[in-house]
Amino acid sequence: MMEWIQEHGELALLTAGAVCLAGAVRNWNWLCDPSGTRDAQSPFGRGGRRLAFGTLGAALLVTGVWLLFKGGR
Repeated sequence: MMEWIQEHGELALLTAGAVCLAGAVRNWNWLCDPSGTRDAQSPFGRGGRRLAFGTLGAALLVTGVWLLFKGGR
C-alpha cells in the first residue's frame, strides 16, 4: 500500500480531499460530530469542524490537481 501511495501520491491526495470536502458539505456525522471526543465542548463546535474539514479538503484537492498536472518527478 505504501508503495502505491508513494507512486501515486496525487491520487491519494485527491481521494482524501474529496472525502473531506464531501463530508463537510454533506455534514456527515462520522466526520463532523464532536460528541465523544475530548474537545466536545469546543467553542467552534460542529460548524467549525465543517469549516476546517472543508478547508482541508479543498487544500488537498488543489495540491493533488497541481501534482497531477505538474507531471514528472
